[in-house]
Amino acid sequence: MKKQNLWMTIPVATAVLLALTGCAGEQSNQASTGSTSASTSGEQTQTSSGSNAASNSGTGAATGTTNTNPSNSANAGTGNEGSAVSNGSKSPSKLSDVNDVVKALHSELKLQHVKLPTSFPLNKGQYLGANITTNRSDALQVNFYKTAEPVALNDTSLTASDSKASWLAGYEVKPSDSLNQTELFPETDLKNIPDDMAVDLGHGIKGLAEGAAGSQYLTWQEGRWTLQIHSVSEDQMNNPAIAKKIVQYLESHRLPAPKDKGFVQVNYASGGKTVQVTISWQDGKQTHQLKTSQVPLDALDMVVSVK
Repeated sequence: MKKQNLWMTIPVATAVLLALTGCAGEQSNQASTGSTSASTSGEQTQTSSGSNAASNSGTGAATGTTNTNPSNSANAGTGNEGSAVSNGSKSPSKLSDVNDVVKALHSELKLQHVKLPTSFPLNKGQYLGANITTNRSDALQVNFYKTAEPVALNDTSLTASDSKASWLAGYEVKPSDSLNQTELFPETDLKNIPDDMAVDLGHGIKGLAEGAAGSQYLTWQEGRWTLQIHSVSEDQMNNPAIAKKIVQYLESHRLPAPKDKGFVQVNYASGGKTVQVTISWQDGKQTHQLKTSQVPLDALDMVVSVK
């Protein structure tokens, strides 16, 4: 009886072991299969994503569109690069009309509602170029040029060492409290002009003629504007004749109305063949200034056109 019981026990134990071994093998096979499936799925996902990125990159570069899909940073980055390439390939527009140059300046300048010259002394076949050298929310400086062909705003040819463009004028706007107002607007007593120093400039206007240190000055006032012509004494420039032309011009042309003061300085260099004209005026909390080597009437014409 004991031997029979032992024989019956062995098969039962063996059956249990075989059953357990079979379950473990099946679980192992399932795990192995799952791992293989996950690996295959991952490879497929990665390949698909790479294909989309390459496709989006091509589309972005061709169309200049930006991929804004937040779920795929690689695609979004590729889209931005495509946009940058597209924008970078665009050439700035060449501006053949003065009004287009002024509009382009207004679009580019950070100083809001700024007034700019709108008329320039250009001959037939000449074009206006402009280069911004200061661009802040409270200040600006722009140089204007005469060119033989249309150029874009801030075109590098304007400031190149071998540039064929001719400097026309510089225009600047700054906060008044940042400037020395006494230097910009020197005080001159024009109320009581001695008879031997008075010059009749027409239209009821008298000028003050002075000489000092080899220079001669003629100064007069029109409204809030003070105007002065300076030349070298030995050149014997006819300052009164020049002043009369300016007075006559201002009878039909109006300078900007300054808040308190405006000053026109006409400075002839030795020899009298070249001139530097500086026109400054206060406008609210700002001070405007135009500098040019053009003749006085052309300088005034540019300032008269400011709007």
